[in-house]
Amino acid sequence: MKNGALVVLKKELARFFGDKRLFFTTVIMPGLLIFVMYNVMGNVMQDNLSSKMTAVSEVYAVDIPDGLKSLFESGALKVTVISEDEIEDAKNKIKEKNIAACVVFPKGFQDFVNNFKPYKRAQNVPNVEVYYSTADIESSSAYSRIVDLLDLYESDACNVFDINFASTAEEQQKYNVATDEQTTGTLLASLLPMLLMTLMYSSCMALAPESIAGEKERGTFATLLITPVPREQIALGKVLALSCMALLSGLSNFLGTFLSLPALMGSVAEEAESEFSVAVYTAKEYALLIVVILSTVIMFVTIISVLSTIAKTVKEASTLTLPLMMAVMFIGFSAMYNSDPKQEIMWYLIPVYNSVQSMIGIFSFSASAVNILVTAGINLAVSAFGMIVLRVLFNNERVMFAR
Repeated sequence: MKNGALVVLKKELARFFGDKRLFFTTVIMPGLLIFVMYNVMGNVMQDNLSSKMTAVSEVYAVDIPDGLKSLFESGALKVTVISEDEIEDAKNKIKEKNIAACVVFPKGFQDFVNNFKPYKRAQNVPNVEVYYSTADIESSSAYSRIVDLLDLYESDACNVFDINFASTAEEQQKYNVATDEQTTGTLLASLLPMLLMTLMYSSCMALAPESIAGEKERGTFATLLITPVPREQIALGKVLALSCMALLSGLSNFLGTFLSLPALMGSVAEEAESEFSVAVYTAKEYALLIVVILSTVIMFVTIISVLSTIAKTVKEASTLTLPLMMAVMFIGFSAMYNSDPKQEIMWYLIPVYNSVQSMIGIFSFSASAVNILVTAGINLAVSAFGMIVLRVLFNNERVMFAR
C-alpha cells in the first residue's frame, strides 16, 4: 500500500477509534440492541405459543353430544350448553370477546353418526356450524382447535383408513425425513440473507456519507486535498478505512443477530416439531460467509463513497443512497420466497443479487465454491470500477469544492 493511502487510513481509523461515543454507537450499540430486541421478540413469541397451547377458552354449544363435549373439554375448551334461542346472543358475546366460539350441531347429529355406513355414499350430511371471530386471537385459536377435534371425532366415528397414524408426537416425527440440519438451514436461508444485506448496507450508509460528504460540508476536506498526498491515494485510504469500520459494525450486527437466533426461531422450530441449532454450521460455511460479507461490504462502501462525493451535504448523500438501500432490501426479500439458491453461474454475475444467492447457498448447505468466488470477483470488480470513478471525482475541482 502506498504511503499516502496508509496515512489517510491511519487518520480515519484514529478518528473512529479515538471517538468513544462514535465507536460505541457504531459498533457496540447496534449489535447489543439487536440481541436484546430479538431475544425479547423470541421470548414473547414463545410465551404466546405456550399460552395458546395451554389456555382454556370458553365456548357455547347447541345440541352437542356427550362424547363430543368430553372431547372438547380435553382440548382446553370449556363448554357451556345453550339452546337455539340463545345463538344470536352467543354471536354478540363472540364479537365482544366474552366467549371464544359457538358450535351449533344439527338435530339428529348423533343418530346420523351412529347409523352411518362408510360403504354407502351419503347425500345429505349434517353441517356443524362454528361461529368465531378473526378479530380475536383467542377466538381464532379456539376455532382451529374445534375443527381439529371435529376432524378427530369424524375419523374415529368412520375410520376407513389412516394417514401417518401415530399415537405420540415422537412417532409422528418419523414420517418427516428432513434432518434438523436441513430444517435449520431452510429457516436461516429464508431469513438471514435479507437481514445481513440490510444490516451491512445500513452500516456502510451510516459511516460513508459523514466521512466524505460531511467533511465537504464542514470544509475540512479542502485541507486534506491540498496536502502533497495524491488524491487517488486519499480516495483509496478513505475506502479502506470505511470498509474496516463498516466490517466492525456489520460484525457487531451479525453477532447480535446470530446469538439471538435460538430465542427468535425457537417457537418456529417448535411448531415445525424440529430442533433448531446454529451449531450445525462448520468452519467451512463461516469462511465462505466471511468472503461474501467482506467483498459485499467493500462494494457497498465504494458505491456509497461515490454518491457521497457527488453530494454537497450529508443530507443529500443520504437521499442519493436511499434508492440503492430500497433495491438492496427488495433483493434481500427474494430469499424469503425461495430458499433454494440458483446454480447457474450467470446469476452470480449480478451485483447484490449474487451476494444474496451465495448466502442462501451457504445457510442451506448447498453453496458452490465456484459461485462464491465468482460473487467475490464481481463485487471486487465493481469496487475497482467505483475506485476509478472516485479517482476521477476527487480530481474534479467543481465536484470537490462545490458548496
